Amino acid sequence: MAKLSRSVSNPYTNETVTFLKTTEETKGEYLLFRTDLPPDNGIFLHYHTELTETFEGISGNLEVTIDGKKIILKPGETLDIPRDHIHGFYNPSKEFISFTAEIRPAGTFESFVRCGYGLDTDGRSFYMPFLKQYLPKNILLLGTLFKMGQFYVPYLPLFLQKALFGLLAKLAHWTGADKSLEKYYIGTVEDALPEQPLQKTP
Repeated sequence: MAKLSRSVSNPYTNETVTFLKTTEETKGEYLLFRTDLPPDNGIFLHYHTELTETFEGISGNLEVTIDGKKIILKPGETLDIPRDHIHGFYNPSKEFISFTAEIRPAGTFESFVRCGYGLDTDGRSFYMPFLKQYLPKNILLLGTLFKMGQFYVPYLPLFLQKALFGLLAKLAHWTGADKSLEKYYIGTVEDALPEQPLQKTP
């Protein structure tokens, strides 16, 4: 079985995610990872229907928008994101900032993250300026990813998104396109990280 790295990254931006507690290690109870986020980067407004998130600042100030309100998350502070609440985050500074995210329950969110960065690493994604985000070149895989992350946007009715992304996910399965993602998340993860404090991003 393939060996999976504890860290995944986007080669274009150097954004990096390090899995501190994997889905397997917590038996699906939760997923914990650290994000090292470059300047002028983040994630557009979205919400999750079947999971909650808790952010904790490590270094720098993370700008989080939740339900239309902007909050600055400082080192040592935590912020809970309940399910179905519209949120996004952004690094407005000129330096890397770091924070952790805890996902409950873990579901398939780890696979969602690994696949997204895997597509970036393999040159299978393209940059969407409007969203400031990289998306899969094969549009069918967008359905697979949204299904993995239970990830929806506030710009379209939920029923329409479920129908659209559900159709794309089915087409990805029928055509075998989703099989190309398995190398990113099927395997055994590297040995556990040593018990030591997280270091500030250089």
